[in-house]
Amino acid sequence: MALCTLIAFAQERPNQQDRTANLLERVDSILQMSNLWLQYIETSQSLKQRYKLYETENLYTFLQLDTKTGKIEQVQWSLDKEKEFSVTINDEDLSKFASRYYEAGSFELYPTKNMYQFILLNKEDGRKWHVQWGIESNKRWIRRIY
Repeated sequence: MALCTLIAFAQERPNQQDRTANLLERVDSILQMSNLWLQYIETSQSLKQRYKLYETENLYTFLQLDTKTGKIEQVQWSLDKEKEFSVTINDEDLSKFASRYYEAGSFELYPTKNMYQFILLNKEDGRKWHVQWGIESNKRWIRRIY
């Protein structure tokens, strides 16, 4: 009788271990899927706030800012298709000089009293740039404020 109990216990033990291992594998799989889902949600939320349009005092001109990199484009709209355009003011990724990775929302544009000029602020580390937009290419520029 004791031998039968021992054999039965020995046979149940691997099954219990198998069930436990399977359960742990499923829990691990669920945790991995949860982490992927959270990364997806964070990325989606970040991307939704990545680009921002800023009005200028010119009725037809906006500035488009990539709030993650600090890149800026001047956007000109018009009822006349031939007069619409988009040109780059800053195509340099300003976040690459940072000591850490930036998220969307790190950069913000602030208007000045001069309708053609803005201040670009990196809200993560406080760096600043003087930005000017203009219709003529030599009137568009950006420079660091030290």
